[in-house]
Amino acid sequence: MRSLCYASFTPYGFAVRPKMVKFSEGTELLRILLLLAMIGLALHLWKGFEASKSVALPNSPNGFVSVLMPSGAKSNTVLILAPKNCPSDAAQRAVALAARLTELGIPNQRSSNVTLMVTNPTEEQKAAMERSDEVLKGEIPAVFINGVGKANPTVKEVVAEYRRTQ
Repeated sequence: MRSLCYASFTPYGFAVRPKMVKFSEGTELLRILLLLAMIGLALHLWKGFEASKSVALPNSPNGFVSVLMPSGAKSNTVLILAPKNCPSDAAQRAVALAARLTELGIPNQRSSNVTLMVTNPTEEQKAAMERSDEVLKGEIPAVFINGVGKANPTVKEVVAEYRRTQ
């Protein structure tokens, strides 16, 4: 067994009082295992934090990120994802975005559902799928253009990104 001396606080200030606390061999092993578990948890949380930072990094000057394109998305066509026939502000932004893009002669397609499919994904594809998921979790409408995506972009951002990816 091991003994430990510690200091304590009193109402009149700090005082060192020798008080013996005894640890058995089993308790010592438990403390070591607890310390290792805490270090493992900290590393796990740090890796998750680093991964979430890389998911949100913009790849374009317009704030779009590289994504895994939804199944059936046409090349050189802006895909706008939002609920159809919905009176919400978000859905109305999607309607206005599609109308403005049509006026500008930019091909666009609206949809209210999406599928992301890949068989035997590589690490790069997994990361792109996570970025796609982040875009889809963002504010509506979610917009995908030629391998990049963004949640709730402005018309100006969409037009600039469409032209950049041509």
